[in-house]
Amino acid sequence: MRREPMPMACQLPVGSGTQAMRAQRVLSAAGVRCEVVKTEKPDRRRGCTYAVAYDCLQEPLVTAALRNAGIRIR
Repeated sequence: MRREPMPMACQLPVGSGTQAMRAQRVLSAAGVRCEVVKTEKPDRRRGCTYAVAYDCLQEPLVTAALRNAGIRIR
């Protein structure tokens, strides 16, 4: 079965790939569709940065779920 592309316009940087995958699991459990993406132009001081991409309409739910799970948002 082919997946439809997700209309994701918002990205929330979370840091490492491990934290991004953890954030994805938390958001999936909260009923939010999301994907882990590598930022295109990472800040050289931070090194590689990963983000969670999601639908902008879900922003309040996303930030609340991640903060409740103890995931630091950059």
